Amino acid sequence: MMKFIYDSFDTVKWLKHPTKKQYIGLTIAIFALVIFTWLYFILADLVFTSWYELFYNFLR
Repeated sequence: MMKFIYDSFDTVKWLKHPTKKQYIGLTIAIFALVIFTWLYFILADLVFTSWYELFYNFLR
């Protein structure tokens, strides 16, 4: 068990951390994806709500 722990620490020492430019790029990409998804769900909600209202009014 201790060998596994020491091997894990050795592996962590060799990890390469992202640069500041990569952090910024990833953060911008995540925010863009969140905004795109938010807009998609708002648009889908508006479309399906209008379709539901048309269908409901047709049945009345």
